[in-house]
Formats: sequence, C-alpha cells, structure tokens
Amino acid sequence: MTKLHEILAVEGDVAGEYKKILSETGTTFSKKAELFFGFLRVLDMFEEGSPTPPAEFKEIDTTVQKKLDYQKKFIIRYFDLVLQKESTNQKATADIEVDGVVLAKDVPATFLLGLESKLKQLREVYNRIPTLPPGIKWLKDENKGEGVYITEKPEEQFKTEKVIVPQILYEATKEHPAQVEKITETKNVGKYSRTSWTGTISPAEKSALLGRLDKLSRAVKKARQRANTEPVVKRTIGKELFDYIHTV
Repeated sequence: MTKLHEILAVEGDVAGEYKKILSETGTTFSKKAELFFGFLRVLDMFEEGSPTPPAEFKEIDTTVQKKLDYQKKFIIRYFDLVLQKESTNQKATADIEVDGVVLAKDVPATFLLGLESKLKQLREVYNRIPTLPPGIKWLKDENKGEGVYITEKPEEQFKTEKVIVPQILYEATKEHPAQVEKITETKNVGKYSRTSWTGTISPAEKSALLGRLDKLSRAVKKARQRANTEPVVKRTIGKELFDYIHTV
C-alpha cells in the first residue's frame, strides 16, 4: 500500500510536469495555430495545353482535441495526487515525544513539516544570544531582578594626570647657576571603581537552551516521518472534472 511519504517524494516532479504541459499547450494554442490547419491548393489553367503545376498540400498536424487529450493525462495525475495527499493529511498525525514525554498528541503532518522550518529559524535567533564576558566572576543580583548578574568585585582603574617635575642636573656654584630640567611624569590622582551589571546568560545556559532546541527539532522530524507513513487515501477527481468540462 502506498504511503504518504511516497507521494510526497514525487509531488514536485508531477507538479513540474503539470505546469510544463499547461504552458506548452497554451503556447501551442496562442502561437502555433497553423498546426491545426491543413489545405489543398490546386491551380486550373484556362489555356489548354498550359503546364499545370503540382497541387500544394498540407496535412493537419494535430487537432485541438488531441492536444487537450494529451495534456489531460498529466493534469488528471496531478489533481489526483494532490487530492490523495490532502485527504491523507487529514488523517496523518503523530505525537511529539522527547525523552519519553509526549509534548503534543496527534499533531497533523502538515503542521509538523512547517514546525521543522520554524524551529530552525528560532535556533538561529537563540544562537545569537550574548553570554557573560569571560575572565570576570559574575554573581546573580536578586536586587535587580531575575536574569541579572553583577560583578563580584568592582573593577578598579586609576585616574592619571601629567605633571611637570623639576629635576636638578647640576647644583649651583659660585661661578654657575644650577641647571634644572623640567620632566613630565604621570601621576595617579584618583581611582575609578566600576561595578557592572548584565542581563546576558552564561555560556552553559545558552548551550542548554540550544541543546533542548536541537532535541526538540529531532523529535519533530521523527514525528513528521511517522505521520508520513499513513497509508494513502485512494481518491480520484481529475477524470470526473474533465468528464464535466467536455460534456457533450
């Protein structure tokens, strides 16, 4: 018995053939109308004895009915396949189960398929979460609220200024005055004390979040695969529609 995943596997090809045949038939009808016409052209000379050229003849290449019949088999196949898929999808469900715990029961296969891509997008966002800067000890600051960290110790930094300090090169003598040189030195004039807070999370917390997301994504994929083993509901609609369209 055909399974849902089997018709899903060929749906793209069948849809491609359907679109191609519609385009091809439409082009033939609008731009190649000469294919549907034939003729016989005979010249009768009035003057007896004049040479008569051979008749010109063109056979009809095809008919509108033949073109419609040719495209019909592709359309019927596609319509029937889509109907069978959608009818089966009404029954195709599976549970999302992680580590033996059922998170959701009887989830439709179509939703599971969409959920897979949505979880991938969500993971991209989680992967960009900023984490606590390394090399600093962070503590949770309950006073600031949940999810806020504070540095264990303030970060200290000196405030400096440039000062000019005279330096005597030679002491003064009876004959010569003292020789003094001005030297610029950096002097600590104060001290900054910086306490920092952050609302980021630890690398371990981020890793745990991504791990659970990945595990959930795998569970959803497995659920979708189980749902797609539902036997295909055998239904037809293409022939019925064309029987009505071409009612005589």
